[in-house]
Amino acid sequence: MRLTGLLSWRNRAILFYDWRLVTARRVPGSGDKSPIFCPGGGPGVLCLHGFTGTPYEVAPLARALASAGFAVSAPVLAGHGENAATLAATHWQDWLASAEAAFAKLRAVSGNRPVALAGFSMGALVALRLARLHPRSVSALVLMSTPLRLRDSQILLARAWSHLPGFLRRGRLATRGKRGGSDVTDDAVRAENPSLSEMPLAGIVELIELAEVVRRDLTFIHMPTLVAHGERDQTIPLQTSFELAGSIASDVVERLWLPRSGHLVAVDVERAQLCEAVVRFLNVHTKPAARGGATENSP
Repeated sequence: MRLTGLLSWRNRAILFYDWRLVTARRVPGSGDKSPIFCPGGGPGVLCLHGFTGTPYEVAPLARALASAGFAVSAPVLAGHGENAATLAATHWQDWLASAEAAFAKLRAVSGNRPVALAGFSMGALVALRLARLHPRSVSALVLMSTPLRLRDSQILLARAWSHLPGFLRRGRLATRGKRGGSDVTDDAVRAENPSLSEMPLAGIVELIELAEVVRRDLTFIHMPTLVAHGERDQTIPLQTSFELAGSIASDVVERLWLPRSGHLVAVDVERAQLCEAVVRFLNVHTKPAARGGATENSP
């Protein structure tokens, strides 16, 4: 399909404006982007970072959980931690597979007991998919800034890019710069965050596809869930977390709205409040024995 058949003149102008943002480059910060693994004696918690990100985005939460006695893993998901080209070469199934590998390792060191999943942004989508695939092995969910639906302008840009001829999808048009850096209100965190300075459009297409799959999964997910979102999030609208909390099939859904935080809630100015809420929630809802009532399946 030709691009001109996809876009109105108004939307072509929006697309042109968005692509001009690729010139707004920033240098990734010097924060620690290493994977985290703390084999504590308590229940396991798998912490999953976001798109273009690293374990830095969930590190304060991972440390708080480890200090509370949980066994914690925060892996680097497939394609992440290097550059935009490496990330662009992966699919959402690769992100899921790398999370599943970390999930299996954490379960093994936790006596094969169910573990909790704490996902941020893209990591929240991956966590939801894992919960759908392995219901008996997941004790609880913590879902932060979940991109259940991207903004219309992001979807427009990604879909239009995917219909361009191959030679146009390379080079400068392959990525979109991050306007103003990381979406946080903490300036020190924005400067330190080692996430990529640009987003590959191929990866955004994958993110949209993953979100579509996860939206169909929600009515099959029953474990206790904590939904958290920053009210100053400029990346994913707060309304998506309203939809998530109202659509997931769990009988236990707690909500945490953080009025001074942007998208990266686990490292932003209210991270202590978030960590306290997550530790309290998981202390209540993680159990040493396997949970009943669900069966393993692979939809």
